[in-house]
Amino acid sequence: MADENIVARFARTIRNLLIPPPFVPDFDEHPDPLIARLEWAIACLPEQTREVFLMHRFDDLPYDRIAHRLGISEKAVEGEIARTLCAIRKARDDYDREQGE
Repeated sequence: MADENIVARFARTIRNLLIPPPFVPDFDEHPDPLIARLEWAIACLPEQTREVFLMHRFDDLPYDRIAHRLGISEKAVEGEIARTLCAIRKARDDYDREQGE
């Protein structure tokens, strides 16, 4: 059940980042391959990296609160966010490159 919640949070978050809410397709009926690719990229990250990203982007927590909750430094939180954004950027670039071929 916890895995289903994480997947739902990923899908909701990625859709909100890519498409304004009024135009969000029903993910279950019409899966967007780009969203699926980005979800996969996030799911492949280490657990702590994913958790930091979700806490910051979806729970809207600042770096200092995330650091306190996880017992890591703010610099570590910053690094985890950067790592996730790089993974998302790479997944999107790979997708765009494949679509251009």
